[in-house]
Amino acid sequence: MNPVKQYMWLVLIAFCIAGIIYPPIGVIALVCMLAPVITGPFMGRKWCNSFCPRGSFNDAILKRITLKKGIPGVFKTVTFKVIFLITLMSFFAVQLALAWGDWVAIGIVFVRMVLLTTIIDVILGIYYHQRTWCAFCPMGTMGGWAFKLKNRIRRNAVNNEV
Repeated sequence: MNPVKQYMWLVLIAFCIAGIIYPPIGVIALVCMLAPVITGPFMGRKWCNSFCPRGSFNDAILKRITLKKGIPGVFKTVTFKVIFLITLMSFFAVQLALAWGDWVAIGIVFVRMVLLTTIIDVILGIYYHQRTWCAFCPMGTMGGWAFKLKNRIRRNAVNNEV
C-alpha cells in the first residue's frame, strides 16, 4: 500500500469527528466528492485506488474483519449504480436546497451524508467484502464513466480521421 493511501483513512475518521463537533467543516467533503469526477477523465479510478479516504479505511481497517464473501453482482450492474446515484444525489440535493444560506446546516448535510455512506460501507464491507461500497460509489462511478466517455470520444476522433 502506498504511503499516502496507507494513512488516508485517518482523514475519514478525523472528518467525521470534526464534522460532528463543528459541522461547517463538512463542506470540505466536496474535495473527496469532486476529486474522482475531476480526475476521472485523465486517470480513471486512480483517485479511488490511491487517495480516497474511504478506500484507505476499507483496505486498512475493514480488510481485517470482512467475511470476504465477495461483492454481490447486483452492486456492479449499471442499473443499480444509476438508481443508487440518482437516489443518493436527489436526497443530497433536497437537503442542500433546504439548508441553503446557512453554513452550519449545509455542513451538517455533508457530514450526515459522509456518516450515512460510511455506515453503509462498514455494514456491507464486513458482511461481503471490504470494497463492496467501491463497486457502486457514486463519485467513483461518475469518475469511471468520465474516463470511459473520454476514451470513447478519443476513439471516435481517431476513427473519423481515417
